[in-house]
Amino acid sequence: MIAQPKDIDHAVPALDLTPTGKVPAVLNGLPAQPIPPAGLTAEQRGAEWMARYGCTPWCVLDHAGTDGEPGWHQGPRAAVTAPTPYADSMPGDGLGLVLAARVTTVNQDAAAFGVESLLWVEIDCETLELDVEQTDVLISRLEQFLPVLRALRGQLAEASGGDFPADPVAKARYMAEMDERVKTRTAELLAAEASK
Repeated sequence: MIAQPKDIDHAVPALDLTPTGKVPAVLNGLPAQPIPPAGLTAEQRGAEWMARYGCTPWCVLDHAGTDGEPGWHQGPRAAVTAPTPYADSMPGDGLGLVLAARVTTVNQDAAAFGVESLLWVEIDCETLELDVEQTDVLISRLEQFLPVLRALRGQLAEASGGDFPADPVAKARYMAEMDERVKTRTAELLAAEASK
């Protein structure tokens, strides 16, 4: 058994987390997600483009188009999307984002404010802005989390072996009975309130 990583705030009891080097069969053959092409880089657009917009060679923002001139420059976005929509998503929402990252250099009014390059990491609707050292910490924590996630996947496979779907008739009956109980109790409370 290996110890639980310190930076993971939950425990996984009674699981053997000894790395095996084996990938569960269900994960074999999943394609890697390389950084997707995101248009031309500033270097590909040429020296005049880079001079006009103060662009870094790897920036993929279209400063002359929809991206405008926000005062920063960004490289391609690497992303991990969820394998299924979030549990609280609305129909038609599609797949959510688990994690995304891109290098960003802010150099607007550099003479006054300097230049700052960070890794912008998107998690749901939040953004982390990490320097190199902080990025190393995030990488370390993610690497510590993966063996735990793989162990939980094994526990899930075992736990779900006896799962079965709901009975639609029994479920409809249960929900109708619950609605009746709620209506009855609501009527009792309203009557009690009215009699005061």
